[in-house]
Amino acid sequence: MLARAGACGHDAGVILSKYLPVLHPAVWLIACAALAPVSAHAGDIVAQPSPFSLSGSAEALSQYRFRGISRSDGQPAVQGDLSVTHTSGIYAGVTLASESPGPAVDLGHGELDVYAGYDHALGASGWMLDVGLRGYFYADRAHADLVELSAALDHQIGPIDVRAGVAWAPPQGALGRTAPGNGLRDNLYAYAQARADIPGTPFNIHAHAGHTAGGLDYTGSYWDYRVGLGASRKAVGLDLSLVGTNVSHAAALAAPQGPAADPEATWRAARRAGVITLSYQF
Repeated sequence: MLARAGACGHDAGVILSKYLPVLHPAVWLIACAALAPVSAHAGDIVAQPSPFSLSGSAEALSQYRFRGISRSDGQPAVQGDLSVTHTSGIYAGVTLASESPGPAVDLGHGELDVYAGYDHALGASGWMLDVGLRGYFYADRAHADLVELSAALDHQIGPIDVRAGVAWAPPQGALGRTAPGNGLRDNLYAYAQARADIPGTPFNIHAHAGHTAGGLDYTGSYWDYRVGLGASRKAVGLDLSLVGTNVSHAAALAAPQGPAADPEATWRAARRAGVITLSYQF
């Protein structure tokens, strides 16, 4: 793509004059340089592709479930994600999610996840290795903030993508202690999932199963699952999923969770439920 050299390219000038009418001179020069590369010889140049790519998504959900457990007290929620990826496989991003405090799960009204990692092919095997770090931060529940390390293997087999991985949270305050006066707990989450695009259609089917053991357990260690049908057209997607856990009503009665220690609320947050997700990718 050719760009005419000058103080600022024509398209860039239009953008800046429309949205940034008052700028410090140094900011103006930096913006011009970013939007319209300038030739040192006042000639035409060919723009070089950037090694970085930016992507994101916005979602509206009928409820927010994290590893099978409702974090929005069964209420609708919104989420957004923005990430940048380098051609080397290094990536970083942020995720924002709304939450609704409940009698069983009370993590405040908002969650911010900050993550980074490295996704790279394992030779010519067709497998991808993804290792990363993620921090979970809660707007008004700082005592719940925690960090996880993760590793996963991913493989594409025709229209089917399979993935298996683990996420380990080292011992930290948010996970509590094994017993009063004892050491801090850790948490291990292991999962496997698959997604298959249905050829010739906009539809896909997917399934996920995971196991939580440690400081993030719920009435004890537990399994969660998700199975669903998705559809997408251009940047818009719609997903209908059944999400739940193997936490029983009896377990909820025996070990109620949360600030209210309400057995019925404990059961409601973990029992299976349909989740509708409307998404937009950009």
